[in-house]
Amino acid sequence: MIHGGVTESGSHPSGSNPGGLIEAGVTADPSVMEERPPAAPTAEPVTLAESLMSEAGWGPENFGAEGANPPYLRIGGKLWVTLTEFEPCFASFRRDRGPFRSKVAIASHLAKYDAIMVDPLAFEECFGPGEGNQTVFPFGAWLEIRRVGFGGLELWGKRQGAVTLPLDALAVASAIWLRPKGSTSRSGPT
Repeated sequence: MIHGGVTESGSHPSGSNPGGLIEAGVTADPSVMEERPPAAPTAEPVTLAESLMSEAGWGPENFGAEGANPPYLRIGGKLWVTLTEFEPCFASFRRDRGPFRSKVAIASHLAKYDAIMVDPLAFEECFGPGEGNQTVFPFGAWLEIRRVGFGGLELWGKRQGAVTLPLDALAVASAIWLRPKGSTSRSGPT
């Protein structure tokens, strides 16, 4: 299970070493490091906030910082030109004067990822103390993203079956982990 970005064992959810700490048995000699070829980029899990910064061009000013687990975002909607279609979206805390960067369609953004993992903090902050338990939602498990709607995200887990994640929980962008498509990292139960 993940608590604040690390698993119960104290490691990053992907099993990587994001702080760059040198592990036992690995040399720290800079000349040896320079001789090695650069490592191939791997698709590591990212938080929802990190994905919006890298994929949608958001900056820290687009997120809210008031609360125990920032960054936060707003959940809103886009009304299309036809005035008949309304799409759920992530909304910036600050309105952007650029071409529509202050709203990002949830469905198109999550289409870049194949699975989502939710930290209990997201439920506790949105719905109150005691709501971050396993009887409410399968926390700490990678769940396949099936569909986005106003009723929430429809997800699927091999052990959990069909699950719906309320859109409100996505507002705690630091407690939502996304696994990119084609990721070699398959940590945690699915």
